[in-house]
Amino acid sequence: MAQGDLIIGRGVRVEVGKTEGAAKTVTAVTLANPGVATSTAHGLSTKSVGYFYNVAGMVNLEGQAVRLGTVATDTFQLEDIDTTDYPAFTSGTFIPITAWSTLSKATSIAEGGGEADKLNATVLLDNIRQERNGLLAAETMTIGLLAESLASEALQIVRRAARDSDLLVFRVTWNNGDVLVFRGEPSKPGRDVQQGQLGTGTISVTVRGFTTEGAA
Repeated sequence: MAQGDLIIGRGVRVEVGKTEGAAKTVTAVTLANPGVATSTAHGLSTKSVGYFYNVAGMVNLEGQAVRLGTVATDTFQLEDIDTTDYPAFTSGTFIPITAWSTLSKATSIAEGGGEADKLNATVLLDNIRQERNGLLAAETMTIGLLAESLASEALQIVRRAARDSDLLVFRVTWNNGDVLVFRGEPSKPGRDVQQGQLGTGTISVTVRGFTTEGAA
């Protein structure tokens, strides 16, 4: 599909990481756009998804979910991640997601957060308040659902993670095949049931790092 296709709210798949593979030792990440990781005989494939863990040096990558771009025997590209201005990478691991479970009752997904704090840079000579951008707020993803009387497999995964304060990897595939990936701590799915109406619910996910996206 062409870059910049409009999103249509049908045929959209929302998935949650179900199982994780063995951690891959990463020995280097280039300072480039996109960054390229070195991991000897990693065995990963293009468009597979995972996250960084226990990172030293390039701490910006800690907990960050990413889909892989171009892959070689000992390297893989970090799709949509510009590491040009990151500190030098020292050590870390990459944990791949090996299976997914679909949130089949998802009805909506809304992306929020990411706004910058406003820092007051006004001096005595100014007649108008001067501001600079500070830290960005954490991104949030809100997923709307049709409520289930018994939680499906995907919702059970989310409920367990919420109870244990664990993080999950999510993958959203738009109707044109493009993909959005993020990792975060989910809330416990809620239910809102009213007389004569389909029950609904929501999941709120606080994103670790930031969302990344890739082409079909």
